[in-house]
Amino acid sequence: MSSRNLLLAGASLLLSAGLAGQALAETVIRYADYGPNRGSRAEALQWWADQIEERSGGEVTVEFHWGGALLGGKATLNGVSTGVADAGTVIGFFTPSELRGYNIGDLPVENSDEWVGLRALFELANENPVLQEEFDGSNVVYLSNFTTGPIQLICTQPVPDVAALSGLKVRASGPYGKALADLGADVQRMSQADVYPALDSGLIDCNQNYYYSMLAYKQYEVADHVVELDWGQNMSFGIFMNKNSYEALSEANRQVVDAVSDDFIDHMAQVMIEELEADRAKMVEGIDGESITVTHFSEADRQKVLEAGQKQVEAWVAEAEDAGMAGAELLADYRERIARYAAEQAAKGYPWTR
Repeated sequence: MSSRNLLLAGASLLLSAGLAGQALAETVIRYADYGPNRGSRAEALQWWADQIEERSGGEVTVEFHWGGALLGGKATLNGVSTGVADAGTVIGFFTPSELRGYNIGDLPVENSDEWVGLRALFELANENPVLQEEFDGSNVVYLSNFTTGPIQLICTQPVPDVAALSGLKVRASGPYGKALADLGADVQRMSQADVYPALDSGLIDCNQNYYYSMLAYKQYEVADHVVELDWGQNMSFGIFMNKNSYEALSEANRQVVDAVSDDFIDHMAQVMIEELEADRAKMVEGIDGESITVTHFSEADRQKVLEAGQKQVEAWVAEAEDAGMAGAELLADYRERIARYAAEQAAKGYPWTR
């Protein structure tokens, strides 16, 4: 037996042993997360864990290993796959080939509403056979999803239109970075942790970011102009569980985990929408004398941004097709779900306001 299979068997036996004696002891899901135990996402994850414990009558609990203590972000998919952790936060950007289909959530499609995007991707991941096959191939079960919220630009100078991007040094990543390069920007690659001094020193002029991250990294102190693009969102970013561990749960407890993970979508969307609005308002009002000015491109220029993004979507489809995946069909399915949930939101509002 290979070392990988031994790890899988061991993980399954350990969890099964816990289930066999669940009258005496609870089943503990060891959860690996790359981030710290603070902030809205960590609080939402704790809500997910608390709901599982409550609804299972204490039979299933979640033991968090924060800050990459058990598995770093890049290692999480493999670690959950092999049973090093029972579950974890998986980032698709780190697994471009293993989760090629799931990375559709990071494409610059016209999808900037957090609830609409989360619902569409959650449904796609649970129902589309291409993604189901992809998850099975990694020995994981998809449970739920996060989002970064809409993508914006924070800059040290006004950027009134697309033409003004030409020659600007912009820190960006993924397909959004490629699209910005096509629009004339001089795209730089660096971590968010390095952005503050880069903006402060003039090494870069703008940064692709989200409101909560601008606030968390205090980038408003060194860049006071935000171009509100509302340009898609990064959502290849979810909760996954080792397939053996999931299947070792009782049928009743699998239903609990599934139901809580479904409810997590609405909870996470509400948290993100309300907190991003609050974060934006704080920075516009001013913090310790530092504030931002928010501007928008004209509708004609916004269309140029969307068209540049569409080129990257088409490139992803071509790469997926070359890899033997039905990329065009998967994209069409995703877009249909986005349109359906957008129509529902427009007609009924968000679930927590109905």
